[in-house]
Amino acid sequence: MEVTQVRRMRGMWYITLGGETLRIPRSLYEKRPIAEGDEIDPEEYDQWLLLRQYQPGLEYAVSLLAQRPYAEGELEARMLRLGYRPVTCEMVLHKLKKNNLLDDADFARQWAEARVRRGLGPQRIAGELRRKGVTAEETQAAMEALDEGEHVSAATALAAKFLRSGKPGEDRRKADQRVLAALARRGYPYAIAKEALRAAREGSDNTEDPYDD
Repeated sequence: MEVTQVRRMRGMWYITLGGETLRIPRSLYEKRPIAEGDEIDPEEYDQWLLLRQYQPGLEYAVSLLAQRPYAEGELEARMLRLGYRPVTCEMVLHKLKKNNLLDDADFARQWAEARVRRGLGPQRIAGELRRKGVTAEETQAAMEALDEGEHVSAATALAAKFLRSGKPGEDRRKADQRVLAALARRGYPYAIAKEALRAAREGSDNTEDPYDD
């Protein structure tokens, strides 16, 4: 297959052939330079890269996991951006999972618990997990494992904080709308935000919630 374009950018070489652009680290490109017009066998070249990428790729992935847990899709995306080929990533991820170093279900639970402690609501947390490549099933399992009372408690503390940050003499209804909007931005559904606002109001002035049905 003919190489139609070769260009260098930010320490990476971009080699285009057959409609696909390969990202090759400079160190590997220098071991086997390729020029426009060259004919190469994509499968053979992938195998050549694999033999030279697997060990450093595995070491790189392990170094990342030593810093914090990663979702499988998140880790793969990091490797692909650095020029690791998909087949290399596949083998590295398989090795990590086989050795119990990579587990999306466990990652999702840890991430969800940590984000709850930082005051984020279930909708925000679920969205973050999906963007990290965690499956819908694993995301749902992680969310169901959380204690809803923790969400309400965290939301109540935030609601009280947001109420205190209002301007003196602020209209009560406008203040409540401001707090509900702030909680929604943090990922709390309306039902939890409303309950948290009521609890925060009761804790501050013990007056009736104007939105109480």
